[in-house]
Amino acid sequence: MMKKVYLLILFSLLIGLAGCNNNPVIKPDSQNILLYEKQGLLDSLVGTCSAYLIRTIPLDTIDLSSYNNINFTFNAFTDGDLSGVSIYHVKSDTAVNLFNLNGIAEINNTNSITVPSPKIRDKFYVRLKLFASQCTGQNYHLKLRDLNSYGN
Repeated sequence: MMKKVYLLILFSLLIGLAGCNNNPVIKPDSQNILLYEKQGLLDSLVGTCSAYLIRTIPLDTIDLSSYNNINFTFNAFTDGDLSGVSIYHVKSDTAVNLFNLNGIAEINNTNSITVPSPKIRDKFYVRLKLFASQCTGQNYHLKLRDLNSYGN
């Protein structure tokens, strides 16, 4: 019995060693570092087709200078076909978008977007625009929640 246990342990060690090779584990150059987090509802707009609503939400001063790419994750929904969601910063009195999503297909079908880093430390903003081209008598909605940004 003891001999069988010894052979089983030896066999397990040999199989484990056979699976090893000379290729070291390659670690990624950079990891996703959480830069900004806002859980829950960030904002919600409701209006009719005759309303053109724009809301700007200041996020925070975020240091993106050490990262090559910025990944944003979020949950967004709209039923207004001309609605928009963008994140931007201001440079020389001009809004510079990191990304801009327009319309139902882009807003509702996007929950993660990666953009090149502007390599700056600045205050960032979210702009929500609610607008619909069809008048149905119903209210239209635009919601943004669970916004995170990661640098890598």
